[in-house]
Amino acid sequence: MLRGPQTVGEIRGRSSRLFEFTELSEVEETLLGLEEREDGSLVEQLPRQPGRKESRFAHLLAGAPEPPEEEEGEVRLEPAALEVRAENERIAQLEEEVESLRRELEDLRAQFAEFRSQFE
Repeated sequence: MLRGPQTVGEIRGRSSRLFEFTELSEVEETLLGLEEREDGSLVEQLPRQPGRKESRFAHLLAGAPEPPEEEEGEVRLEPAALEVRAENERIAQLEEEVESLRRELEDLRAQFAEFRSQFE
């Protein structure tokens, strides 16, 4: 029984306490056997989702799985990609702040030079 749709690699890694598959092809063969049973399929291969590398498998013990609710055109990013995006946004914000501070410093220097020239 799977906790939600999973890839062949995820199934291999998470089932190692029950059975040690040596290769991914072994997992695929087992899943195909469960899918093509004469007395009813126990698993279903779901269509590959946009933005995902591999298709996933879901068990049918509790009925057909519900399709994931994603908005049209929405691509879910992996956590690493989200982290990189957040870091890039933070760096861009810091660069803008540094540029603003440079302009303010130049303005203050000009004002100070004007003030100083009054006493010379």
